[in-house]
Amino acid sequence: MTLRLSRGKRFALFSCSTIRKSARVFSTTARICGSVANVWRGAAAWFMVGAVLSAAADSQGKLNPAAWGSDHAGKALPEYVTGDECLFCHRVKIGPSWPKNRHQSFIRQANLEPEALGLLKTPETHAPFAKLVEFVLGRTNQLRFLKRSDSYGELDLLSTRLHPAGQKGGSRLADFRAPHWETETFANQCAGCHSTGVDSRTKTFSAISIDCFSCHGDVDLDHTEDTTKILLAKTRDDPARVVMSICGSCHIRTGRSRASELPFPNNFVPGDNLFRDFDVDVSDAAIGKESPIDRHILRNIRDVVISGDEELTCLSCHNVHLGSSLLHQEHRPREICWTCHDGRVKTLLPNWSKAASAVCDY
Repeated sequence: MTLRLSRGKRFALFSCSTIRKSARVFSTTARICGSVANVWRGAAAWFMVGAVLSAAADSQGKLNPAAWGSDHAGKALPEYVTGDECLFCHRVKIGPSWPKNRHQSFIRQANLEPEALGLLKTPETHAPFAKLVEFVLGRTNQLRFLKRSDSYGELDLLSTRLHPAGQKGGSRLADFRAPHWETETFANQCAGCHSTGVDSRTKTFSAISIDCFSCHGDVDLDHTEDTTKILLAKTRDDPARVVMSICGSCHIRTGRSRASELPFPNNFVPGDNLFRDFDVDVSDAAIGKESPIDRHILRNIRDVVISGDEELTCLSCHNVHLGSSLLHQEHRPREICWTCHDGRVKTLLPNWSKAASAVCDY
């Protein structure tokens, strides 16, 4: 499916014909402009864990999360095999369900949310804005309305948001006075986790929502003959720290890139060590302040990358393609379970699904 992004350019939910061309352009520029900075950054990374992660590791005599692998912070992103190319071969098992998968559909075409658009049109002051809305971002916590920017690889975010029914009564609009298009919010807060091929230097992206590249990385084309050549394949036994870096690159909502100071990783490519550049506080005090879902994620991150407990990763319980977490019932109870359960395993805490995020603004 191809959508027009801006004048003269085409933009795809899975990929677009301009991705490789644009990738080559900023790849060359980044190599020229970023070479000196990358030398210093690469050297410093071996001595810096990330402000809080390193302190936690040193004080507890645990692992140094930054002491392995490499990263693409400040570097050019690789040209990658795009989602529609992947789905040509994976069209039977993955193709039918992927368009509805939460990873792919968290940003979706606005016509899939007619009720939300109808509510947005209700105030007369919003009718002109509603006509321009092309995409909707979010689900149960809030919905945000987006349109293509005048520039390639950027989206504008409407200041008005919608809280879906079920939280505090029926669906309702919020921040509806003086509606306007925010031209920098998506690039500074949302793009890193809700689009693909994000270049932190230019704050642009190559595809809306999550493409295969976001989890499987820059795949070796020979993986069709040997599936161990692609990250997270069933036939491959990726180290727990690699899995946690991939999942954490989006699901850690309390971190910040040291290089870009943005609340998402700097040009992360699956297979990279996320924690060479990404700072996140995993102390008991910091984790205790978060919602149950975020506490669950941060504790698992700490268990693996600092404590070296590799028994449990995100993929131990979550099947990404199926959108299921039923696998968690197959594991023995452990301390991390009590972030959502009350100790009787099958009984959930009243607020287990509560979520809150300053970055996501809800």
